[in-house]
Amino acid sequence: MFGDLFDEDYSSVSNSQYGKGTKLKTKSLEPPAPREFTNLSGIRNQGGTCYLNSLLQTLHFTPEFREALFSLGPEELGSLEDKEKQDAKVRIIPLQLQRLFAQLLLLDQEAASTTDLTDSFGWTCNEEVRQHDVQELTRILFSALETSLVGTSGHDLINRLYHGTIVNQVVCKECGNISENQEDFLDLTVAVKNMSSLEDALWNMYVEEEVFDYDNLYHCRTCDRLVKAVKVKINALPFPRLLT
Repeated sequence: MFGDLFDEDYSSVSNSQYGKGTKLKTKSLEPPAPREFTNLSGIRNQGGTCYLNSLLQTLHFTPEFREALFSLGPEELGSLEDKEKQDAKVRIIPLQLQRLFAQLLLLDQEAASTTDLTDSFGWTCNEEVRQHDVQELTRILFSALETSLVGTSGHDLINRLYHGTIVNQVVCKECGNISENQEDFLDLTVAVKNMSSLEDALWNMYVEEEVFDYDNLYHCRTCDRLVKAVKVKINALPFPRLLT
């Protein structure tokens, strides 16, 4: 779906220098607030990259992820200036993320460009105008970062911050037999429709017991028949501060 999105193509990285971003045209009657008032910077849409921009802003505003990424220096990631040197190990994706995050934090601009970052992904103009699934992109990006950071102090960054487990237990109300299934996750799908808060949505999908009865009975292998049962969803959640 994403082609060679996260292949390490060193030759595709732009050497352009960053300066002040130009102002974006807007259909709004009122222009966006100057950065000095909001202390925030947006990300330019390349045509259909709103899903990518949302993911990048989410990662940028996760302090644990951002600070762990910034803690990786050139001795571990290399330098973009050395990309043409033979045998030089330049870890393109984390370096481009560092550069983008630095722009979002430091440059006096209304919006930052992701062109150099998507160039490093190997994107073409066709990819930039196509809508993709942000959840799939998250998984691909996390996998690419894990691969790129092998051998560095950030080798466990994704697993440490985002890995969790879901243990689904179905308890038979007749014999008490417990059927258990465990799944690892790096992200969770949450239904928010008719929910008053994210906490309520998480509770409803991953904590609250689900009852099997009446027209929705559970087939117990021990009893070998349809019975009433309770499904219990137990979480082993990732780094606690990410959920506060």
